[in-house]
Amino acid sequence: MKQSINIPQYDNNHHAVVDLGSNSFHLLIVRLQDNNVVVVNKVKEKVRLAAGLNEQCELSMAAINNGLNCLHLFAQHLASIPVSQIRIVATATLRIAKNRDEFLTQANKILPLNINLLSGEQEAHTIYRGVAHTCKNKLVQKRLVIDIGGASTELIIGEGFNALKAVSLNLGCVSFKERFFTDGELTPENFNAAISAATAIVKPICTDFIHLNWQSVVGSSGTMRAIAEILAFHQRPEIITADFLQQLQAELIKCKSIDNICLAGLRVDRAPVLASGLSILIALFNCLSIKELKLSEGALREGLLYEMLPH
Repeated sequence: MKQSINIPQYDNNHHAVVDLGSNSFHLLIVRLQDNNVVVVNKVKEKVRLAAGLNEQCELSMAAINNGLNCLHLFAQHLASIPVSQIRIVATATLRIAKNRDEFLTQANKILPLNINLLSGEQEAHTIYRGVAHTCKNKLVQKRLVIDIGGASTELIIGEGFNALKAVSLNLGCVSFKERFFTDGELTPENFNAAISAATAIVKPICTDFIHLNWQSVVGSSGTMRAIAEILAFHQRPEIITADFLQQLQAELIKCKSIDNICLAGLRVDRAPVLASGLSILIALFNCLSIKELKLSEGALREGLLYEMLPH
């Protein structure tokens, strides 16, 4: 069913980016003012598309319909923006889904232009561009960028605006929740199974990445944002360390189940995939010997935006 709400009026001065992620669908609308990018609107819907994948990697009709309902809303926002100033991309779940055309064919009829299905490598490079353009210290030496999505995790090492090495791994906070926390129980066994599985996927790329000797690590996804918000609530620096990840795991185990998660500073909508995202992050810290990680302001959507804006 189409949502009918009051949609702000946009015009030729606006640019829009739509990111059909595995966990959430995002719409970002900006305008240029005196060579500065001003955010006009953000719309986010927790579609959790990856949760609709079965063991045969087919999306359920419920997941497809949830996604399409969201796109009817997005289409209303996009209607008055020139098509040349819109970018629409999809990521891991629609890369994986064998029946993705059932979704894409209908989605492309709703939206003003066809969805661009990014490869894992394209997604990684775009994420890096978004991080580089929004980083306060643009002249920083080599940085490792981590983005944990709903169905994939991107790792990129870059210098300045150039990505030197980029990979997309088949692990994400929604897919790992479905595999390792299906019962909703937050037990040491469930965490260990998830961390071990993530470690097995990360291990093969470790040597190549470690040899590139980065100087800083930044993260740009919901899992890391959730952890940073918990730190900020407790008036601690928003710097994620291995020790804090272990503390957070212990706190989640005390909660016993996902439904019982109640952590000061954690938004309710972030709770369902926190344990799975945390497990992946712990594996990354362990495998890559990460000491600390800071949050990035930009990622995929900002990368698409800066690619589109006049230079």
